Amino acid sequence: DWWKPITVQEHFGSLHDVTGTLIGTVGTLPEVAEGAEYTELEIGDSPETASFTKYGGYIPLTLELIDRDETRKLKAYARELGSAGLRKISALVSEIFTANAGVGPTMADTGALFNATAVTTAGGHANLLTTALAITAWDAACQAVYNQPMLIKNAAGLYGTGPKMAINPKYCLVPRALQNTAWQMLKGEFVREATYVYDNVLKGSAVPVTVPEWTDATDWAAVCDPVIAPAIYVGERFGIMPEIYVAGDELSPAVFMNDEHRLKVRHFLAVWVNDFRPLHKSNVA
Repeated sequence: DWWKPITVQEHFGSLHDVTGTLIGTVGTLPEVAEGAEYTELEIGDSPETASFTKYGGYIPLTLELIDRDETRKLKAYARELGSAGLRKISALVSEIFTANAGVGPTMADTGALFNATAVTTAGGHANLLTTALAITAWDAACQAVYNQPMLIKNAAGLYGTGPKMAINPKYCLVPRALQNTAWQMLKGEFVREATYVYDNVLKGSAVPVTVPEWTDATDWAAVCDPVIAPAIYVGERFGIMPEIYVAGDELSPAVFMNDEHRLKVRHFLAVWVNDFRPLHKSNVA
């Protein structure tokens, strides 16, 4: 469940398409002279859409198989189906960072989730670097996130003109190959460089998180605390845990015809990115 701290989990009451709307900030209030008329404030929104997808399958259990289950291994199947559902969420969230050769899905503003284009340009996100994970690289990513301008309105002349988000990332996402590097950088007492050893000022400034699905040994990412700056949403229809059913009475078609009981798992999920600003990626060459 590595994905839980970096996402917002939300329940929905129907399977209609989801529209995640990011409301623009007012920015800076203009001065109003004595007796002067108030002017209209520029403000907009940025809608991202997602659709629910149904995932599932079943395990056939014949009467003979059940009767010969002396080791009680069949009891483990339900746990395995539940685990498979959670691992599916894990895969869907991890793919946000690896889709389309590592630049992620295309956002509503027409830009790839991760790109190096200036935020003053339509679709520009300025949240992609190519530097290997190290103290200086982490600081560069943190600065880029901190300096991200809040949304005012996706319109010419207003791109990238909002006040700074002023939030540092809380989570450092890494593949297993970089886990030790991330832990030393963000949890270690000391930093060792060549013949020098000094106190680690970054200790506790962020939390290293290992993403099991990532196979690239050098790419990494930074994510803000979703309580403060939400970016990734996991929507569920009938629960964050998958539904598990048993068709096992004698009048169930498969049991009646074939003495086959069925253990079925079903999961309705929608995973999407609502805002690029709290996310940063480094695709290391």
